[in-house]
Amino acid sequence: MPDYRRRAARESMTVRVDANGMMADAIGPHGVSRPEIDALRSRIEKVSHGLRARRESGEIGFYDLHSPGAVLDDIKSLGSELRDEFDTLVVLGIGGSALGTKTLLGAQPDASRQVLVADNVDPSSFGQLLDELNLERTVFNVISKSGSTAETMAQFLVVRDMLLRAFGAVDYVKHVVLTTDAEHGALRQIVHDEGFRSLAVPDRVGGRFSVLTAVGLLPAVFAGLRTDELLAGAKWMDERCASDDVWTNPAYLFATLLYVADTEHRQNIVAMMPYSDRLLSLSAWFSQLWAESIGKAVTVDGAPAHVGQTPLVAVGATDQHSLLQLFAEGPFDKVVVLLRVEDHGREIPIPCAYSDLESLAYLGGAGLGQLLNLEQRATEVALGKAGRPVLTLNVPQVNAFTLGQLFFLFEAAVAFAGGLYGVDPFDQPGVEESKRLTYAQMGRAGFENRRAEVEAWVQRKRDELIV
Repeated sequence: MPDYRRRAARESMTVRVDANGMMADAIGPHGVSRPEIDALRSRIEKVSHGLRARRESGEIGFYDLHSPGAVLDDIKSLGSELRDEFDTLVVLGIGGSALGTKTLLGAQPDASRQVLVADNVDPSSFGQLLDELNLERTVFNVISKSGSTAETMAQFLVVRDMLLRAFGAVDYVKHVVLTTDAEHGALRQIVHDEGFRSLAVPDRVGGRFSVLTAVGLLPAVFAGLRTDELLAGAKWMDERCASDDVWTNPAYLFATLLYVADTEHRQNIVAMMPYSDRLLSLSAWFSQLWAESIGKAVTVDGAPAHVGQTPLVAVGATDQHSLLQLFAEGPFDKVVVLLRVEDHGREIPIPCAYSDLESLAYLGGAGLGQLLNLEQRATEVALGKAGRPVLTLNVPQVNAFTLGQLFFLFEAAVAFAGGLYGVDPFDQPGVEESKRLTYAQMGRAGFENRRAEVEAWVQRKRDELIV
């Protein structure tokens, strides 16, 4: 395809950030004003230049994942190999090791191979999943960059024992693929000791930013999804986010609007509401990204912060009949992010019937996709009329190219938002504390002294407050 035609095709599939419903001149005093954003000009420039310098130095790894080079060839090769051997791939992972894959599978349900994601240690659901597998035709992809994630490693030990019993100490190895750090950690040691097939998570790429690494790409290749288009979409959005100008950079605009809404208007909840079931998992992925990156107790300088918006998952049109009441008439503490999909990929006509009933007759001759999009527009207008800030993302279609754009848009936005808040968007100390206390209770060596903290907490509980 000639370059000009390829670019025209890309333009027609470009995800757009519509800020109109966020602005004070449209919705009133609870909206963001241009002067509020203009007042941040010097900080915006400083954060932008700082991120660019850190990217160029290689300190931040997610920016260039859309150009993986030979790494993608290795992922494709292993994915093809697994497709020849197995019908089902089960991902054992949690958080960033699972949510990206869930989003990919949810957005592109026409997978040619089955991929299942086991992202919790609930014995009921995990046991049921294992009970229903044909082990002979199943491979398990164990994902943990550190190689010490308690939940994932516990799952691995259960599966390993099951496979050993079924296939013996030699043949069971082919049913496991490990995705972990290239050099360090328990899983990498296990690879060296037992000879499992493996892929590496790149340095300086945290779990919640890892969907465009082997973490998400190997399951995607196995499922038969269009990984080249996924990466092309991320690259396209990267090009669109090259400007330092907040009004022309989609990621910077998204981040700045949410930052000002939070810090100037006390809107510390961000509800993401896609009008497409295929993007529901994207809302859950975004929730981890935003909450874990921005919710911090201290700034990078060590000053008290306690900042961050609480993400909320909703789905249109379903939650128009539940959460929308709160969004429209509850406290002015929320920003609603609507994802509008112009073309749902198929249409189901609504038959004409009951022409004598006004409450039904008007539906005939329309389509379900048309109705869903009109519902989205109605919600946008209703919230705007109520003075509620609405940020709309226009998605031409749900496909690999637009999904890649969304991944990069949100990752770049959260990196920029971290700079505005003055916090480190790439660490998660609150999560780490919970991990350490779990290790202590489970008896992991080196954490014995932390067990007393849990026991002391339990002893402080008052029986009369447990009813």
